[in-house]
Amino acid sequence: MTSFAFGNPHARVHVYVEKAPPVENVFGHADDLPLYTSLQKGHIKALGEAGGNGWRKVFNVYAKLMFALPESSPFYPHGYKTWQAFRDQALLQAESNTALHFGHANPLRSAQTQHSDPKHLALHIIAGRTHAHKLELSGSCVWINNEFAKHPTLPILICPYFDYRQLSNSKIDVLTKLMAINDCNE
Repeated sequence: MTSFAFGNPHARVHVYVEKAPPVENVFGHADDLPLYTSLQKGHIKALGEAGGNGWRKVFNVYAKLMFALPESSPFYPHGYKTWQAFRDQALLQAESNTALHFGHANPLRSAQTQHSDPKHLALHIIAGRTHAHKLELSGSCVWINNEFAKHPTLPILICPYFDYRQLSNSKIDVLTKLMAINDCNE
């Protein structure tokens, strides 16, 4: 499976999902994409239309998560009045501080590399327990409950998949609290 990402390679928040949306209509074949592709205005809408409601939900939940953070968080997307405005104007774009990884990208290696650079602490969120298991991360994390886990030494979190039913507003609140714990590690 091809591994690639949308967004900023130097993002502060990296989210990992197993399967990518259909990119052919927007970018051509996935195998031809660079490791990181910064989206531009209109790409999220086009990917949502190509991928259907499931992909619209992923993008919406990502934007809602970022907007649910306290404004004092280093991860909060300042300069947008609503999560919808952030989604449409900045999510996964070059200056957004967000990235969305597909396939078998290795969050452990990325977190270890970034952890050694105190100027650039990034948070890595694996969306879905099954995906975390396939990435061989679920066993090295401390499970807070059946749905959320945290790596004991690295800024890696595991949460439910980015879907309204799996990562509801109340679960987004749990995730933002876990992200806040990682704010303190800076």
